Amino acid sequence: MGEPEPRPPQRVSTILMLASETPRKRRSFGRYASTRKSPGRKKSTRSLRSQNTQKTTNSTRSNRSGFRAATNRLPGNRDRRWMDEAGDMLTLPPGLSDIAEDIEGGKAADALKTKEWERTEKWRKMAKIVKTGPDGQGMNFEFDTQSSKLIDRTWKGIPDRWRSAAWFSFLNTSAKRRKDSPTVEQLIEAFHRLQDQASADDMQIDIDVPRTINSHIMFRKRYRGGQRLMFRVLHALALFFPGTGYVQGMASLAATLLCYYDEEKCFIMLTRMWTLRGLDKLYEAGFAGLMAALEEFRKHWINGGEVSQKLDELNIEPTAYGTRWYLTLFNYSIPFPAQLRVWDVFMLLGDSDLAIVTTERPFGSGLDVIHATSAALIDGTREILLDSDFENAMKALTSWIPVKDEDLLMKVTRAEWKLHRGKKS
Repeated sequence: MGEPEPRPPQRVSTILMLASETPRKRRSFGRYASTRKSPGRKKSTRSLRSQNTQKTTNSTRSNRSGFRAATNRLPGNRDRRWMDEAGDMLTLPPGLSDIAEDIEGGKAADALKTKEWERTEKWRKMAKIVKTGPDGQGMNFEFDTQSSKLIDRTWKGIPDRWRSAAWFSFLNTSAKRRKDSPTVEQLIEAFHRLQDQASADDMQIDIDVPRTINSHIMFRKRYRGGQRLMFRVLHALALFFPGTGYVQGMASLAATLLCYYDEEKCFIMLTRMWTLRGLDKLYEAGFAGLMAALEEFRKHWINGGEVSQKLDELNIEPTAYGTRWYLTLFNYSIPFPAQLRVWDVFMLLGDSDLAIVTTERPFGSGLDVIHATSAALIDGTREILLDSDFENAMKALTSWIPVKDEDLLMKVTRAEWKLHRGKKS
């Protein structure tokens, strides 16, 4: 499927837009700074003394920064390098900038296509056929979710033609581990049965459906096509989880899944995301689970860093910017290709560790991928946030973040994930 938002659906902070349009920095490791002097008027003794002090401070910072940048190139510091260079995710990576300037793309575009074909073939070899319909139709695939090779390749991104099969397999594997998890057949039966029942949420669903990603061709026509499918899925979901009902934010999740599945499988995926990926707690009445998730993010993921100190000074809590990130799984916050990359890993590694579930941490480790992505976005906007006042910081955190390098976003996310999980993967 194509990208649901051909253009950013939300406003973009001016400072973020300027950062994304600025060419990526060239990182050099020269030992000495330039000694070239610019002409100017004669300085007083006091002015020279002040200037020399500032130069000394800047020189010390530059030397420290240069030494750190150089040591980041060492094999053991790779994750630290990605986190230090996180701001580059807002700019086009080397090679893609040439394609952006050349409509034909040339050799760089051909190289990307070849790489994608190679990745697709690797995933084909990892897939195991578990069901085949008549004449080869309705094939279902299974993947070994414990394979280190599969985990590594998922972090690098699932080829789009394999994404629907992989996501379905990941959640299906999680469902098999839970004895109380409904089967595919039971969920399909429930979906059709619930279509004949009325829901108190139908009016609100009817209001929200036409304004959900309505720039996508699938969701443009009122009461037809994707809008009709989305209404039916949300209607069934609200009845299937009566304790939650319908909550704004669900529509964006359904829209993403409808880009890859029919209505039946979309309903199956949503119900399993609710029960197996912790969305039932995020969306529970009163949003106690959401508040617990954001508090966990504040305490264990960003607390103590310079950005955290800056946000504390500005009295900006994670609830001010993280609510939309967590409820929509970044649907309205980053470009669609970047969102899909986050979902790839969340679908695979979003299982909760029931052994460490507590009142303070109701999700166990199930939201670690979402926490890590949130931390990566903070890393990516670090320089902007440190130089911002309250208004600009809020604009940067709550607006659409124009991530142009999804690979770097996921490298930073993985670095944060490994740092806080305390193990390599």
